[in-house]
Amino acid sequence: MLLAGFGVGVALILRTMLSPDEGTPAAMRPQDGHAIFEAHCAICHGPMGRGDGPGAKVIRQKMLDFSDAAAMRGVSDRFLFDIIQKGGSQFGRSNAMPAWGMQLTDEEIRVVVAHIRSLASQTPPASSGRKDTP
Repeated sequence: MLLAGFGVGVALILRTMLSPDEGTPAAMRPQDGHAIFEAHCAICHGPMGRGDGPGAKVIRQKMLDFSDAAAMRGVSDRFLFDIIQKGGSQFGRSNAMPAWGMQLTDEEIRVVVAHIRSLASQTPPASSGRKDTP
């Protein structure tokens, strides 16, 4: 009986110590994508994703304007994920675009992609110059 109680006690201690929930990071939130973008991407892409960050001046290739909804419709989430993970040179783009796959988790890259998508929806529509009210 004593041996069985000891075995159960050890099992409980080990289960607590090896719990898969312990140390698991909290789920990423949309604002995390914004923070990661600001920390790693805005230097070149600009805070609103227009390709007008200070680092953009030294890059020879024109960057995609993430705030342009029409342009963003032609870019898949998979492409955005892959280019962030593997870097621009893997896709015929600028070598200045680093591969972030060693620094960012897949989940972090996914929230950055979601943030990039949100930049196009934050842009106010261009004025047609026509007034609808007198």
